[in-house]
Amino acid sequence: MAKPQIRLKGFEGEWKLSLMSELTTSFSYGINAAAIQYDGIHKYLRITDINDSSNEFDQSNLTSPNAEESKLAPFYLKEGDITFARTGASVGKSYIYNPNDGNVIFAGFLIRVILKDRVNPFFVYLNTLTKKYRKHVTLVSQRSGQPGMNPKEFGEFRFYISPNPKEQRAIGDYFKSLDSMLQSTTKKIESLKQMKQACLVSMFPHAGETTPRVRFKGFEGEWKCLPMSEIFIERHDISTITDNLPQLSFTIEEGVIRPEDRKTNKRDFLIKDKTNKRYLVTCMDDIIYNPANVIYGAIHKNSLCDGVVSPIYKIFYTLQDPSFMECVVRRPEFIKEMTIYMEGTVQKLRTLKPEAFLKMSAYIAPSLEEQKKIGDYFRSLDKQISLQKQRLEKLKQIKAACLDKMFV
Repeated sequence: MAKPQIRLKGFEGEWKLSLMSELTTSFSYGINAAAIQYDGIHKYLRITDINDSSNEFDQSNLTSPNAEESKLAPFYLKEGDITFARTGASVGKSYIYNPNDGNVIFAGFLIRVILKDRVNPFFVYLNTLTKKYRKHVTLVSQRSGQPGMNPKEFGEFRFYISPNPKEQRAIGDYFKSLDSMLQSTTKKIESLKQMKQACLVSMFPHAGETTPRVRFKGFEGEWKCLPMSEIFIERHDISTITDNLPQLSFTIEEGVIRPEDRKTNKRDFLIKDKTNKRYLVTCMDDIIYNPANVIYGAIHKNSLCDGVVSPIYKIFYTLQDPSFMECVVRRPEFIKEMTIYMEGTVQKLRTLKPEAFLKMSAYIAPSLEEQKKIGDYFRSLDKQISLQKQRLEKLKQIKAACLDKMFV
């Protein structure tokens, strides 16, 4: 039966199998022009400007086409236009024009699809996000050289379509509401991150100053400049994996996590003897850094649990407030200063040894009470960011499930 597993209330009946070519009026190639600095008017859409996860027009690096105004008219996208990448690693990647994106001109490595009036463009576009479409692209785009797909091959994509325009529109509206929630959550995360970065600047002394410009009420006096050797003690405890000391992973973005939560670079299968392999012990509130990636932000507080990690990492504990000290060592100014203390002649192989780290210094709040106040504030911000990230991931899972279940 040609019916979706999940259906919006009020709709019934079977869907009709259609070819993409049966639903289109025309295909056209984009303009072949070099990208130049954005002129403030003409936005140039290239394959790389289509976000890999959201399929939206990423306008963080806007450019304009290097072509005369008189030659641009045929290449402006209009409402309802769908484009897809015709070549390269991103072949098949699609984008539907959003009027809020402004004056968009599509580039030569994209093909525009104009649909017939009887079909809802957003409903058709959603079908280009399904597993069925990706399977079709993989099948037809194989070439002896670079992958590619022409209009004829795109037109051969077969999928089921609701014969009811109202159902097409309702499904499109449902996914638009999901996309709106995804966008607002993404913006919330970025806003919280920007707030955190601004606070890391204003709530810590600037260069040449001994007090922060923003301070919690009730605290005063100058901050103390101390070497890391008076703040941190390196932890050298060794252990195998045990019930009380589970194996943990460490990432640039998230710090200490469980191995199963690692999204990329999973290398546990390379460890042949987990029973006897010896690891470094880390306890809650330790500060951990990766000597090779510390300047990219690979320095965090262990906020997860006691456990063991790879011996490549460096681990320290402190009698100061750990959350406060995490803020200190993760400040952009401090991370930038680390480059001075790194050793090695090849840029990519330079590392920060513990002895060099302990020679660095930083201003710290004179009382544990103020440190704790600051640490708690940033921990609260981190919790909000984490909750919004969980919400974002959940919304992505819901959208993926709906794409799987709401189309035939």
